[in-house]
Amino acid sequence: MTNKELKNIDFWQKVLQELPESYKLWFKDEKKFLYKNITKNSKVLEVGCGDGRSIKDIIDITQNITAIDNDPKAVIDASNNFKRYKTINISLANAKDLPFKDNTFDHVLCLTTFANFGDDKYKILEEMKRVVRKKGTIIISVFSEDALDERMKVYKSQEVPIKEIAKNGKIIFDESVGANVSEQFSKKELIKIFSKVKFTVEEIEKSGIGYMCKLSKDE
Repeated sequence: MTNKELKNIDFWQKVLQELPESYKLWFKDEKKFLYKNITKNSKVLEVGCGDGRSIKDIIDITQNITAIDNDPKAVIDASNNFKRYKTINISLANAKDLPFKDNTFDHVLCLTTFANFGDDKYKILEEMKRVVRKKGTIIISVFSEDALDERMKVYKSQEVPIKEIAKNGKIIFDESVGANVSEQFSKKELIKIFSKVKFTVEEIEKSGIGYMCKLSKDE
C-alpha cells in the first residue's frame, strides 16, 4: 500500500480524534437527520464510508448495511471495526461504477465524502440514483458555503499541503494527498447540481458548516 493510498484516511482519522466544535455540531445534526429519514431494518448503501463513522450512527436502526470506499486502508479499518456484524458488508469499489444491480437499496448515503468528488460528482450521483429503489432516498451531507474558515483550521492543524484556494471555497491539495479536491456548496448550487441529474430535492437542511440533503428519483 502506498503513502498516497494511506494519506486520505489517516488525515480524516486524526480529524475525528481531535474534532473541532463546529464539526461536532454538524455531525450531531447529521445523526438526527439520519434517524429521521432512515427506515427501520432498511437496506442501506454508504458511498465513501471511511472507517465507519456513519455506520456506527445508524447501526441501531438497521444492520442491513453495505458500504464501499476506494481507499484500501479505509476498507480494512471499517471491516475490522464491524467484523462482529455478519450483515454489514464493506468492500473496495469505485463510486463511479458501483458493483450493484439497479434498484437494490432503500437508502444510499454519502456523508461528507461528496466534497471530494470534483468533476466526477455527476457520474457518481447517476450511479447512486441507479442503485436506489424507486421509492428510496439518497442522503448526502456536504460542507456549506460558511465552512471555509473551519475547514482551513483543520487543514492547517494537520499540515495538509494546499496548492490553491478558490473564491467559492474549492480547495486543491497537493496530489500526494490522494483525493486532492475539497468543495463547499450553497443551497442554490446544490439544487442546481441535483436537478442536473434529475433528482427531486425533498429536503435541504442547514447545520452550521454543513448541509444535509434528502433526494428521491424523478423517474
